[in-house]
Amino acid sequence: MHFIHCGCKVNKYETNLLREKFEEKGYEVVLDDEKADIYCINTCTVTNMSDRKTRQAISRMRKQNPNSVIAVLGCYAESLKNNNTMPYADCIIGNDDKNRTVEIIEKCLENKEKKYYHIIDIGKEKRYKSQGVLKHGYEIRENIKIEDGCNNFCSYCIIPYVRGRVRSRNLDEITKEAENLAKTSVKEIVLVGIEVASYGQDLNNGPDLIDVIKNVSEVEGIERIRISSIEPRYLTYDNLIRLSRISKFCPHFHISMQSGNDDVLKRMNRKYDKNHLINVCNNIHSIFENATISVDVIVGFPNETEEEFEDTIDTINKMKLMKLHVFKYSKRNYTTAAKMSGQIDGNVKKTRSNKLIKISEKCTKSVLEKYLSRKEKVLFESYKAGYLYGYTENYIMVKVRGDENLCGTIQDVVLTSLEEEQMQGTLN
Repeated sequence: MHFIHCGCKVNKYETNLLREKFEEKGYEVVLDDEKADIYCINTCTVTNMSDRKTRQAISRMRKQNPNSVIAVLGCYAESLKNNNTMPYADCIIGNDDKNRTVEIIEKCLENKEKKYYHIIDIGKEKRYKSQGVLKHGYEIRENIKIEDGCNNFCSYCIIPYVRGRVRSRNLDEITKEAENLAKTSVKEIVLVGIEVASYGQDLNNGPDLIDVIKNVSEVEGIERIRISSIEPRYLTYDNLIRLSRISKFCPHFHISMQSGNDDVLKRMNRKYDKNHLINVCNNIHSIFENATISVDVIVGFPNETEEEFEDTIDTINKMKLMKLHVFKYSKRNYTTAAKMSGQIDGNVKKTRSNKLIKISEKCTKSVLEKYLSRKEKVLFESYKAGYLYGYTENYIMVKVRGDENLCGTIQDVVLTSLEEEQMQGTLN
């Protein structure tokens, strides 16, 4: 069988968990270019492009093996709700039934004439439904999912409708998973979720995100811990101080900014303003000596004027960023923004997106230049054609000529030159 995951780190984690379950039952996993009897596609629906990539993947797999069983899982499947018409799909499985994927696919194998459709009202789910615990890792850096769902209901976002409300995973289960991964050569953990900052909101005075980070940091063998994209309101001064006291925490912050203009932020139903974003970044840089910051930005939100867009650029210039992840606004079903007047022309979105991408390139170059001739600790994760590749603690990608045996180790590297968005170095 063959697995495909689209979109976020949560999907990648869930796909690894499913792969492990199938392997335990004796199924053989094949590579991309090999024909499979079963295709399992874990989907994303955050943009129109995500939907298109999912449909293309389904069509491609059907052409690769017309007699295969194709299971379409996750957010795109969930977005269909009561519409179970999906060409080429034999199983359509929503997010809440992912833990039953093995069972459902095996039923489909027994009766290929029947289409299996498993979508429930995920908005009614109140507790995290355990999907099991990973027993081993596949890479040096692995994700651990700590929560599902989101309560923010940003006006542009479909995710609360396909992932449901915030549901936090049991802390003991998270810690057990980290212990399992540490025994299989995993050195770095990324804590992921649909809205990681919301961890613990549903636990009645239970642990919060930083408690999770602290617990995982105490697992022997885990050298580094990162967090995925985070809501800026969680990054209070006190929480940043708490994070700075965890020695294994890596000081790279990927912030869900979305806009740098107050009026656009209000229309997006984001509950902070541009001054809050600037203050958060200033606090990060004052507390963490070598912190780097990246952000998500949406361009072309309904009614975004040229003045509002320029205000976003002004805010970005005050935030001391390393990178921008730029997205063109995409209308999504069920959302408030999809019904707004003042939808922006696609050419305008493209122009604004290109402008921010160029600013991002300048930000990256400016940050990397500061690290020339500096010695940094790099965890090597991969090897190709005589070069080791890895990341510094603050998420600068580094390329070094060296021995493949150094994969999975942390080495001192002197950073010697820039290569686009990465640096080259020499082992010290």
